[in-house]
Amino acid sequence: MLTVRGRWRISWGLAGAGFIAAMVVATSVVGARPALADAPILVSSHGITVSSVRWVSQRTLEADISSPLIAANAVNGPHRVRVTLPDGYFQNPATRYPVVYLLHGGAGGNSAQWTGGGGDAEGITRGKPVIVVMPDGGKVGWYTNWVNQSAGAQNWADFIVNQVIPWTDRNLRTIPAKNGRAIAGLSMGGYGAVRLAQDRPDMFASVASFSGAVDLGDWGTRTVITEESVRNGFPADGPFGNPFWPFDSVWRAKDPMNRASRLAGLQVLLYAGAGANDVDVVERMMGQSADRFSRRLTEHGIPHFWWMYGRPGPSVPYGCDGGHNFSCWNFAFNDALPRMLEVLAKPTTTNSGSNRVANPGFESGLAYWRCSGSCGADLGKGFARTGSGNGRVRNSSGWNDLHQVLTVEANRNYLVSAWIRTSPNNSNGYFGLRTAGGKVVGETRFYEPEATPG
Repeated sequence: MLTVRGRWRISWGLAGAGFIAAMVVATSVVGARPALADAPILVSSHGITVSSVRWVSQRTLEADISSPLIAANAVNGPHRVRVTLPDGYFQNPATRYPVVYLLHGGAGGNSAQWTGGGGDAEGITRGKPVIVVMPDGGKVGWYTNWVNQSAGAQNWADFIVNQVIPWTDRNLRTIPAKNGRAIAGLSMGGYGAVRLAQDRPDMFASVASFSGAVDLGDWGTRTVITEESVRNGFPADGPFGNPFWPFDSVWRAKDPMNRASRLAGLQVLLYAGAGANDVDVVERMMGQSADRFSRRLTEHGIPHFWWMYGRPGPSVPYGCDGGHNFSCWNFAFNDALPRMLEVLAKPTTTNSGSNRVANPGFESGLAYWRCSGSCGADLGKGFARTGSGNGRVRNSSGWNDLHQVLTVEANRNYLVSAWIRTSPNNSNGYFGLRTAGGKVVGETRFYEPEATPG
């Protein structure tokens, strides 16, 4: 028996060669709110390397990351991803949630913009059963794979779709399906949300643009994009190539106006204002672009919601003045989120009986489990103690770990047990409990039966 306090992870792993064939963990866990010091373990995967994780508030955490798809100089500050978790995430360890991927704007924005740069993502999602993931999109990345990468790698479309989304599904209790994802963004991020939804309509149920640049054929928009690229130290033709006809093929190919039909079957939400005043040229331009895009969607028979909130915009609850600013973007997201939740899947809970460890016998592959190093799951290989699934850790060197994070009550006893098969060449392995930060709470060392402990 173990007496534990706080939030722990059940883990098992090998140093050196070895193979673990199956694991069944029996325990009873009741959730408790984690201390801020116990940030969830977010592991590196799908090309994203995680170097550190920290809480920035009671519900929002931040991960320092790197990716070979993105050069360090392309990002405003350190490359990070922010995640806002729903209330009760740790108190409901068997529940999976839908995700909104929320994209920031350009001109120096970053992943902190929606929670620390004027955005109220935490307040807007309070009490809502949804995870919000806020990746970086670069200083002026435009969520596209750059045509001219002479100043450093910028493959933002591939980064979001092929790395951030599967990395999120790997590390958090998401609903990893089309009906479990929405994507939204402001300004540059509004373009990015629509463009990525058009790229991969199979991945998202809903898309929302808040003052987004949804008409790349507009010369005002092209001027802003090229000038901002140069102002931030990048070539003018970086994101989309030459903006002048007839050499503007990429601009035309990635223009949402020319790809409206690709949003068939998605919920489409558009918001923009008329500008806070007569000199707010950018918002007036985005509003006109959104109106043209709305009419193009109508031409293609795509149902959608379009709110031109004018000047000033609605005063409640954020005092929207109709401008290109967070008083209106917060209003727009606050209005859009309930609409998104109408089409997104509801949170789902796995009932595992008295064993609160989810998928304890690996019958659903690695669902709910996290892997560090060389590890995985097998099905029907004949190694399982019961059923047909087993987890495995296999490598010739280094530390390899397979674990699941659980939340526990203070001052309560828990029984943790497992069935483990080792390979003949294994000489050093462990099963036990660690804190989310990696501190050993209780651990048992195991060996190949005929090996002699060293």
